[in-house]
Amino acid sequence: MHSPDERVESVQRAPVPRLARWLQLLRVHHWLKNALLAVPYLTAQAWLRPDAIYPLARGVLSLSLIASATYVLNDLADLAHDRAHAAKRHRPLAAGTIGVPAALGVAGFLALLGAGLAATVGRHFLFVVALYVLLTTLYTRALKRVALLDVLLLASLWVLRLVAGAAAIDVVLSNWLLSFGAFLFLSLSLVKRAAELTAYHGPAEQLLPGRGYGRRDLPAILGFGIATGTVSVLVLALFVDSTAALHAYPHHERLWLLCAPLWFWLARLWLITARGELHHDPIVYSLKDRASWVSLLAIMGIWISALAVW
Repeated sequence: MHSPDERVESVQRAPVPRLARWLQLLRVHHWLKNALLAVPYLTAQAWLRPDAIYPLARGVLSLSLIASATYVLNDLADLAHDRAHAAKRHRPLAAGTIGVPAALGVAGFLALLGAGLAATVGRHFLFVVALYVLLTTLYTRALKRVALLDVLLLASLWVLRLVAGAAAIDVVLSNWLLSFGAFLFLSLSLVKRAAELTAYHGPAEQLLPGRGYGRRDLPAILGFGIATGTVSVLVLALFVDSTAALHAYPHHERLWLLCAPLWFWLARLWLITARGELHHDPIVYSLKDRASWVSLLAIMGIWISALAVW
């Protein structure tokens, strides 16, 4: 006999189709994060080079395949913790809807395919991808349980996407872009941890399963995250008055306007997180959030206007 709660849960959670289970396991929706590889393409105005788009496209696909393989390995490493988690226990491996041997086989195939594609892009890109895999492995095996080092490593993985994009099209990554990205991604990594802490209802002094934080650390995480997000806006503001902006943008002064939608988006993310309304991943949340899309469209519009000759 099943309890009433179990019967209600079985009604609410219908069987997931097999393809959907694999898409969930491989985190295909996270492939959109690899659009970051195109940022150096845009900031370096590489659209003037017709040959640049093809290695960039191969690079995006390569990193997406390899990232999916690392997600599988991450889920395998977190299997015990995921089964004890209220939401993560429904992941395919934790729920047992996909077997471990099958998952390992698919992960191995995607890793080999991704590495082969990376090799066609170039040796510099292949080196960045190898570094990405190394850091991801370190994160999965040990550093995700070390407070503060875990978010530094997560931010580094985001920044490596920018480095990979520059390597794919053979351009020098701007120090301005590197600095801006480092603080922005550190803030987003801290958002993720803060969201996990607000959702956790265990004892304040007890650490989250598989993490180096407890609920009593939330005020510090909120402070660190808001501060680093604000610094990213400051870096952008300083860039507007730089020689690099003057040479690259006919109307570089219009770039000042970028600070408003960027700050709004970040401040809103942190406000929602502090209210306990953000669940797990800030990028996934933003993709479903109308205000975030309005902010993104405003950023793109301002950036295009700074490039315009009129």
